[in-house]
Amino acid sequence: MSIFLALLMASVASAADERLLRMTKLYQDICLVRFPDDKAVEAMMIARGARELSKAEVKVTMRDDPARAWDLNDGGATLWIEYPPFHACSVRWNAPEIGNMDAYRTIANTYENAIGGFQPMRPMEGDQGDIHIHAIGEERVLPDRTIETLFFFDQSISDPKRRAAGETGFSLRFVHQYAPAEPTALPGQT
Repeated sequence: MSIFLALLMASVASAADERLLRMTKLYQDICLVRFPDDKAVEAMMIARGARELSKAEVKVTMRDDPARAWDLNDGGATLWIEYPPFHACSVRWNAPEIGNMDAYRTIANTYENAIGGFQPMRPMEGDQGDIHIHAIGEERVLPDRTIETLFFFDQSISDPKRRAAGETGFSLRFVHQYAPAEPTALPGQT
C-alpha cells in the first residue's frame, strides 16, 4: 500500500470517528438529557439553527408515523422525534464505516447505570428490500409496562450489484425510545 493511500485511509477513518464522537455527544445532550420533553428538543434545534424538514421529507423515512425532524447542518446528519405510540428521539447520519463505538457505549452505560433496570435485548437483524438492518441495545420495563430502550442501528445496502457500484457505506442511528406496553392475553386467550 502506498504511503498516500495509507494516509488517505487514516484521514477518512479519523474523520468518521470524529463525526461519530460529535453525533454521540449530540445524542447524549438531546436524546438522553432533554428528551422526552419535546419542547426542550425543539428549543435546542432552534438554538442550533437546525432546519426543520418538511412533512414530505419526513414522510420519506417515517411513512405515516407521526414525527418531526431537523437537518443539523452537519453533512446530512438529522435529529428525529417520533410521536406516540412509539415516542423516540434519534440522531441519524451516513458514514463510510461504523467506527469506534466506545464513546457511545460510555454514555449509554452511564445513563443506564444511573437509572438501573436495563437488560440487553436480543439483537435485531433483517432486510427490507436492498437494505440490511442491524440493531443492538438495552431495554427496561417501566412500572406502567411501557418499555424504554436505547438502540444503535446500522443499515447498509445488501444488493451485490449496488455494493459493487460503490454503495458500501452505512446509515447509522442512535435511538432513545419509549414503546407502548405489550398487550397481555386475557385468561383463556392464546
